[in-house]
Parts: sequence; structure tokens; C-alpha cells
Amino acid sequence: MEAAIVGDEQFTQKKICSYIRSQRPECRMEIFARGEDLLAAGRRFDLVFLDIQLEGINGIETAQIYRQRQEDTVLVFFADTQEYVLQAFDVSAFHYLLKPVEEDKFREVFHRAERELEKRKSKRRETVFIKTRNRSFSLEKDSILYIESRGKKVEIHTTGATVEAYASMNEMEGQLGC
Repeated sequence: MEAAIVGDEQFTQKKICSYIRSQRPECRMEIFARGEDLLAAGRRFDLVFLDIQLEGINGIETAQIYRQRQEDTVLVFFADTQEYVLQAFDVSAFHYLLKPVEEDKFREVFHRAERELEKRKSKRRETVFIKTRNRSFSLEKDSILYIESRGKKVEIHTTGATVEAYASMNEMEGQLGC
């Protein structure tokens, strides 16, 4: 698991790191003091703990930009006040912790976040087997936008391309679980 902790208070950073270490010693963590630093890193993290009140761009704005790049990352906000709860959920936050972050609450949220992460990873990995004239390959189900029937072929429109395959609409529906 790859986790990022974004916050400008060293005490809170260290506390969250120690909580993660106690739950998942093998977890790779990276600490950022500002939202801009997280965004500049350009890395994908499974789990991001993000302080809302940051110098420069705040946690909500950071999350909005980060979400455009990594929409399946589990985001957990932390703040001194409940003032930003509704805004946090506008960027699909998984949870919102109040500071000081208590270990029991953190443990509960962390375990739920791990389960959510597993769901998202398995969803991301679901594939469909496709056979074309020249090759056979798998497509991720999430990349398929829609499918059109063209005689003995289907035209599969994905986020990256359109693929013609030898299959019936019934076969495709079966593979997709429709």
C-alpha cells in the first residue's frame, strides 16, 4: 500500500505515520507539507490523508486537482473543525477526521479504508476477453463506454479507442454481466 500524508503540522504528520505503522508496518508512506507538493510529485497513492487547512492551496482544492488524475484514491481529510465536511464530500472523501486524531478512531477508519481500497482495486481489474481478426486481448470493463452490434461483429467504444471484435451482442452482455 502507498499512502501520502499531507499536512503542515509535524506533530499530526508523525502521529498519523505512527498510527499507519502500527496497522500496516509494510506500508510505504510519503509526507508532504503542502498540497502543491503532493500534486508536483505526480505519484499515485492508494490512500491520502489530507489536512484541509494548508498554506497555499487548501486541502479541498488539492483534492479537486488530485481527483482529476487519480479518481480511485481513497481520500481521508483531517481538520480542526467540522466546518468543511460538506465540501470534503463534494470531492468524494472517504472520511473526515477531527484533530487531534484519536488512535481508536483512526484504526476504525483505516480498516474501513483498506476494505474500500480492495473493492476499488478489484473493480479496476475486471476485464473482458476480446477477439479481433489479428489478435486476442483483455479490456478493462471500466474503460468500455458502449458497444454497438455490426452484423457478426461488435464495435466496442472505450475511453481510448474503438475496437471491432468477432462476437455477438449476447456474448458481450454475458461477459459484462448485463
